[in-house]
Amino acid sequence: MRPSVFLLLLVLACKPAVVDDASNTERTDYSTLILQDSKTTLIGEAQKKALKWQAFQDLLTGLENYDHSIATTNSLISHVDKMLENPKESFQDQSITSRIKVLKTRLHIYKSYLGYRIKTKEAQELKYNYITIALDELTLQINLRVNQLEKSNEQLLKELKEGLDPE
Repeated sequence: MRPSVFLLLLVLACKPAVVDDASNTERTDYSTLILQDSKTTLIGEAQKKALKWQAFQDLLTGLENYDHSIATTNSLISHVDKMLENPKESFQDQSITSRIKVLKTRLHIYKSYLGYRIKTKEAQELKYNYITIALDELTLQINLRVNQLEKSNEQLLKELKEGLDPE
């Protein structure tokens, strides 16, 4: 009889306490967060070529309409995956690919944080702002690659071809 009473008490003691998630979970008011906006824009040829890159445009549209949910973050990650799978010819560069991977990592970190039960306003702001910084750095790399390096490479090829012509 004693072992069964002891076993019953042990089972009752190990049973998790019922927690009301609605009372413990604080809703984040995103209007009070200080979220950084992108400071870098595409210019010149980079902007023209990026307009034709559908995955990049989908990412920018998704960020404009971002509601800080895990589902929307997964959608942004899928846009970044498409960017890695099918980059436009002008954007096939190791520096751009690296920046896309950094952006994807930042999105994964933020998605993971959104799943936390206890969040601080400061940490959420910081993690989201890292996404914005990663996007700015990607935009800078695209501008550099298309507007400067591509032009200088074309100029160099032109000069080399002129040097080879027997005229």
